[in-house]
Amino acid sequence: MTNIQDVGAVTESLLSSSLDHGNSTAEDVKQPTSKLLSFDDALNNFTPTKKSNGMVCSVKKVLDSLEDPTKTKLVALMANSSVLSLDLVKLLKEFDFGVSAEVMRRHRRRAKGGGCSCP
Repeated sequence: MTNIQDVGAVTESLLSSSLDHGNSTAEDVKQPTSKLLSFDDALNNFTPTKKSNGMVCSVKKVLDSLEDPTKTKLVALMANSSVLSLDLVKLLKEFDFGVSAEVMRRHRRRAKGGGCSCP
């Protein structure tokens, strides 16, 4: 049979060893106020760098090679969300403009954010 004093000693031993092995208190992780203020200032003043690496995607190359009103019509078709990117790619390929469906989709997403980053 187990003695109650033995159970108490084991419990106390477990508690003290858990505190020694990585458990921390709120005081341990609390940042100094001055450091938090400087981080807050940095967040307020953060300006992201432009994502573009200077490369021009093939859709932009096609647009740059066209003159108005043809360019305006293609831009309007690309802006129309009911027009499939694949259909635009097929049309462009008929006239020897090499654009992949993925590049077309990425370029069209750029207006919504998270898309093509060509300049």
